[in-house]
Amino acid sequence: MSRDGGDWMCQACQHINFKKREACQRCGCPKFATPPEVEAYAAAQRTEVMAGDWYCSGMNCGAHNYASRSTCYRCGTAKAYYGYGAPDAAGYTYDAVPGWKTGDWICNRLGCAMHNYASRSECYKCKTPRE
Repeated sequence: MSRDGGDWMCQACQHINFKKREACQRCGCPKFATPPEVEAYAAAQRTEVMAGDWYCSGMNCGAHNYASRSTCYRCGTAKAYYGYGAPDAAGYTYDAVPGWKTGDWICNRLGCAMHNYASRSECYKCKTPRE
């Protein structure tokens, strides 16, 4: 698929590549890949979505981010917490998130933000006590 100026969008991962590239910068799919090649490269890009993972709401991004990230790895947009309960003294409640259980919590230590099970009294990663 060609874009203005000759730049092209990878059929496997939708990354915009410069005209001069013969393969996608992100996933390596050839510029003129056959449909079976495109499917193979696209399948390699898929990762299992775990509880707490989120998709970037930034303009035209949509990147899959791990639960531990507070900003998008691709574009830097902050994680959107809307729709997942109201903030309270212990942070945000996430019992509305698929795969999460009532009482699960996010570590509030700056730079950590790991998903923890309700039964934990401290963060499994950084050992910060639950508030």
